[in-house]
Amino acid sequence: MSPDVSERRLAVLRVLVASYAAVWSLVRAPALLAPRNFADRRFDPVGPLGWLSEPFPDLFLLGLVAFTPLSCAVFAVGRLPKISGPAAASAFLLITTYRNSWGQLFHTENLVALHLIVLAVAAHIARDRRWTIDVMAVCTVGTYVVAGIAKIRISGLAWLDGDVLSHQIAFDNARKELLGDASSPFAGWFLRQSWLLGPAAVATLVIELGAPLALLGRRWALSWSSMALIFHVAITVFMAILFPYHLLGISFAPLLPVEHFDRWFAQARKAAPLNKLLPAP
Repeated sequence: MSPDVSERRLAVLRVLVASYAAVWSLVRAPALLAPRNFADRRFDPVGPLGWLSEPFPDLFLLGLVAFTPLSCAVFAVGRLPKISGPAAASAFLLITTYRNSWGQLFHTENLVALHLIVLAVAAHIARDRRWTIDVMAVCTVGTYVVAGIAKIRISGLAWLDGDVLSHQIAFDNARKELLGDASSPFAGWFLRQSWLLGPAAVATLVIELGAPLALLGRRWALSWSSMALIFHVAITVFMAILFPYHLLGISFAPLLPVEHFDRWFAQARKAAPLNKLLPAP
């Protein structure tokens, strides 16, 4: 990949990832502010916040929830990237970690946080930043491999017959119905198709453990990304678990030639290429 292509791809990646983080944190603001009404006994800090002994003050949480989409938006348009990049990555990591510290771990935005951190680091390195794209790609692939390994460690080869998968789908949907959350109307039908459960379980492991194949080249990346996208559509349909970052394809962007989007944008808007309008960090 030439330096020019890598710069264009990196610019598009920054716009995609930071814009997603800005929109997500704005849309999810009510849920991010919800801990203000939780009982303090529910507070169980995790990850980078494991050292906390008590919840954030309400005023600080309000400021953080307001600052996160703003900093991400500024980073997306390429303004003051050496400041806005670390600010966006830190704020997003902080607010998602804090929300995870109240008894339920959400892992749908972990990859967003990782990608923002890599982009923020790249903003401070002036030399050729092709490595940034490679690291982002490894982060994407790594999340799937970790998920696959976890399944093997917890269930062993028993995962392959589909029984564990069927219990996960049934339990998750039953829990949602009891709590009044949205459940999948298709889960019951899928669980009755016992002949599908084994192949579905095997396909899940193939996609997750086979993720490193996406690093072998463009065709491998496109093939694997397509299968992973179908995998997330299936999760949404049968478990009502939404991974918007993945369903929108942004999680797979570091693996694909997204640098062409800047030219498409230029033609569609009759403007300068995206990498000139929004300079790479």
